[in-house]
Amino acid sequence: MGLTEQLLHPDPRRREGAARRVSAAVWDPGAEGELAGLLVEAACAEEDPGALEAQLGALVTVEAGISDLGLQRLGQIWPAPPVLERLLARAGRLQISAPVTPSGSAALTVVRCLRGVPRTGSRLRTPDGAWVALERIELYGRAVDRLDAGSTARVLLSGPGAGGLEEWDRLDVDPRAREYVRLLLDPDPRARGLAADEAGDHPDAWDADAGRRLCAALARAAVAETDPQALESELRALLELGHFVSAPALALLRGLERTALPPVLRPYLDDLLDERPPGDRIRR
Repeated sequence: MGLTEQLLHPDPRRREGAARRVSAAVWDPGAEGELAGLLVEAACAEEDPGALEAQLGALVTVEAGISDLGLQRLGQIWPAPPVLERLLARAGRLQISAPVTPSGSAALTVVRCLRGVPRTGSRLRTPDGAWVALERIELYGRAVDRLDAGSTARVLLSGPGAGGLEEWDRLDVDPRAREYVRLLLDPDPRARGLAADEAGDHPDAWDADAGRRLCAALARAAVAETDPQALESELRALLELGHFVSAPALALLRGLERTALPPVLRPYLDDLLDERPPGDRIRR
């Protein structure tokens, strides 16, 4: 029986085991979409706590493959475990649906949630690349700490980008990790190298889930890389993000043939494949 069938198997232990198998590997983008769809279907129907925990953990592994409809369905799981809350918050997208009223360094407006479940405190990027913070959400006159997909609310936004907001602008919860993952698949090695450099330049900017996702994408790019400069950037970024490198990413990197690497890059791989547990690595 294949992994696809086991993810939807009648036995919850089979479903749990299959989800853990998804978590134990780094998948190519095509497989991510297929597995994400199956895991969403399984999680939304799941009644077994152990299987649900494994399914939600596996969804983080294939997060890039979750569709907007899948995110909407996941938002209906209640109560949402913390791992799901974080996943939905990272996917948040708002659209301004009323004129914006400036208020000092902040702005008051009405927004509609297009995707995910943004929460108060979320950092969002504006269309011109500036940043705002979601300071307050009012739903039917009552302060709440989250906004579900499809809901409309009055919000207070603060930060450098607040003064330039206009009606119909879209705001994404910090989309950099998603963009870097996408650029690491770009056919241009310069784009891949730049994405790796920028991901590794800010190791403290990522939460654990985003960091693991970036490291999986970096490892996937590195084992397929044909450009020495891009490969150096990818390996260097993995070292900078070493405290996020998961066992599946390390297993993928072990497929690199050390003797085939340029001599200058071999120390990078040697450091990455240090046998200490990932949590024991020291940030460089």
